[in-house]
Amino acid sequence: MLKKLTIRNVALADHVDLEFDSGLTVLTGETGAGKSVLVNSLALALGARADRDSVRHGESEASVYAAFDGSNQTLELQRTVGTSSGSRIVVNGEKATASSLRAVTSPLAEIMGQHANQQLLDESNHLLFVDRFGKLDSQREKVEGLFESWQTVQAEWLRLQRRREQLLAEQELLRFQHDEIEKAQVRIGEENELERERKLLDSARELMAASSAIVAALDGEDQSILSAIANIQKELDAMVGRDDTIQAHSDDLSDITYRLQDLRQAIESYGGSVKDDPARLEEINLRLDELYRLKKKYGGSEETVLQTLKDVEILLDNRPDVDAAIDQLGRQTDTARQAYAKAALALSKKRTTVARKIKKLVEQELRELAIDKAEFTAAMIREEDDDGIECNGDLVKALPVGLETARFLFSANPGEPAKPMVKVASGGEISRVLLAIKSAEFQKAGGGRPLLVFDEVDAGIGGQTAIDLANKLKQLSEKSQVLVVTHLHQIARLADHHFAISKATDSDGRNTIQVKRLTKGERKAEIDRMIALPDQ
Repeated sequence: MLKKLTIRNVALADHVDLEFDSGLTVLTGETGAGKSVLVNSLALALGARADRDSVRHGESEASVYAAFDGSNQTLELQRTVGTSSGSRIVVNGEKATASSLRAVTSPLAEIMGQHANQQLLDESNHLLFVDRFGKLDSQREKVEGLFESWQTVQAEWLRLQRRREQLLAEQELLRFQHDEIEKAQVRIGEENELERERKLLDSARELMAASSAIVAALDGEDQSILSAIANIQKELDAMVGRDDTIQAHSDDLSDITYRLQDLRQAIESYGGSVKDDPARLEEINLRLDELYRLKKKYGGSEETVLQTLKDVEILLDNRPDVDAAIDQLGRQTDTARQAYAKAALALSKKRTTVARKIKKLVEQELRELAIDKAEFTAAMIREEDDDGIECNGDLVKALPVGLETARFLFSANPGEPAKPMVKVASGGEISRVLLAIKSAEFQKAGGGRPLLVFDEVDAGIGGQTAIDLANKLKQLSEKSQVLVVTHLHQIARLADHHFAISKATDSDGRNTIQVKRLTKGERKAEIDRMIALPDQ
């Protein structure tokens, strides 16, 4: 139960302190007096979006304090909004976030403003009403999660199917590149070796001819170098016999002779080793052409060709078999679809049961709100889909929220078929339907949130309808604390507590909101004022 609400510098409210009790509390005042400021301040304390524009002009920050008295403990909430410092939240003395604040306060209070009627007219909200009524939120969230998982794996499966031929072609190309390079047996340095060998083979005949000419010149039959040196050596040896001082020259010539003989033998051997092999030359040319093609294709050097081979091997190792991957994803898609279908069908079954209960309870509540022959139905709407989920013998479209949407059908007149509420319900009827749904929730659950706030949901009604609405609010206040912002004297008469909101001018000449808790005599005067005004 809300025990205290303190407001500082919110809009026109500079300093408001309110204390509340159980039962039915009304807040009344002329249009524009600032009643909604109090509701908006409470909403801020409960976790509504903080707006810097709500800070009173000329002030640096606004704050709202709310204290709730629960069965186990007191919950104290402090929300501060600065024009430049952002929002600060404290829950029972500890800093908190907006999301954690909403989690704490969601079970405590519900605020229904004039927008609640608009929500009721928006058919996209009707399924939310049904699920909240049946306490199916957790099952709905489970279905939403399963749908997302199913759609994710199915999307990947379809994507892989669409890309199958491309992936297979890519994989085939990788295998071809791998086999091509591996088969070539590329070796670093091989190209240089082959180039040298080709150069020799290209010059084989010239090398052989040169070798023969050198050998002939050194030791041929006619005027060879070695023969001439032998004659010189003979004459030099004779000279040494007569003058031994030139022995060293004789020795040098002997050494030259030995070295020339070694040279002759080496050249003769080299000439004999040189091969004139056209077949080998053709083989080398073909191999060099292959290496050139591979280098041009895979990076320009033997090293990059071999690195490409390593890269391709890694890609092949990390790339699963496409058809096997498609089969696996297909099985995962079927499993995810079945899991969604099972959960969605179970949720549909419960929604159908809840819809029957809603019909019964809301029609009962509407009778108490003076719509005696009202017909109300929470229709489950399912869309046919040939690829959908089988439900009651039909194939229906799978949706993130389940297998159906909901639509509230309403008829206030006997004999008239129920039609979409947005088309047939008047403003007063919509307010009563909303209150009937809320009362039905209480009746089903044996109680609801500790605090219910109704912000001018009675707009556009009067007379007996207003009396019936007042009685229903009074009935709700027996189970929960109820705060009502109203212009209807019929509701104000039944209140346990009455606050009047008005505007006053402060010492600076600025308008400010004043809130007064009325005594019995003051209540009579305020109600008389409300009676004197036309119903709004």
